[in-house]
Amino acid sequence: MSATETLRAAIADRLLARPEFTNVDGLLRDTAPNALPQARVDADVASDWSTKDKPGRELRSVVTVRVARGQRMRLPMMVAAAEAVGTALSGAIGDWQVGSAVLVRSRSTDATDGTRIATIEHRIRVLHA
Repeated sequence: MSATETLRAAIADRLLARPEFTNVDGLLRDTAPNALPQARVDADVASDWSTKDKPGRELRSVVTVRVARGQRMRLPMMVAAAEAVGTALSGAIGDWQVGSAVLVRSRSTDATDGTRIATIEHRIRVLHA
């Protein structure tokens, strides 16, 4: 698998194992339009991070979480869990070795439909094992 697919699946698996993400729709599959809370993992921005003898990638992973108006108290716990999952990535993941995983930014905002949306972005550098 590509570094993007591998990291995206690893992050989603780790989030699903967290109690904060119980009963969350989405992550690696399409979400039902009105199912809340929702979460999605993307790792679509990648650049070269190779060495002389190993291919490598620098990826930007983004976890997006959306909660309903009545679930707003749940969002900070979900954001903290997503931040922790991203920064804890280490060791071998599939065919890739994690060199570093750093939180880049985390922000939340109100949507016009009354939901609250948070995005958590990490920079993850990996070398092919």
